[in-house]
Amino acid sequence: MTPKFKTRDVEKSLYANYLKKAEECYHAAKTSFEAQEWNAATISAIHACISASDAMCIYFLGKRNAGENHNEAVALFKTIKADDEEANTNANRLSRILGIKNMAEYEDRLVFRTEAEKVSRDCERFLEYVKAKLPK
Repeated sequence: MTPKFKTRDVEKSLYANYLKKAEECYHAAKTSFEAQEWNAATISAIHACISASDAMCIYFLGKRNAGENHNEAVALFKTIKADDEEANTNANRLSRILGIKNMAEYEDRLVFRTEAEKVSRDCERFLEYVKAKLPK
């Protein structure tokens, strides 16, 4: 049985816009990290990965996640190359990154440096994977 996700159809060529958003958010994440702004660095890295995931889904599936549940975004991403080990590794990265989103954006506590480092590392690797799979 194929899982159902709330999605939005997007013209395939627009993947490039989402990839540009991902790269800009990643640049903001790196700049914030260098300034020791752990919260901004983490939030920017999270949004970089959301846009990168959207770029992949748009290019390969012609749609992106439109639901509120981030687990659905990961599940949709997994449908691109379901039996590919590298894709699964990156889906797990995306899941880890999205797992900290609620805390980083909405909870009272601040992001620790170690958390920002982990998200930044995962984000960089995820973006490398996405960029390698999409046309230049």
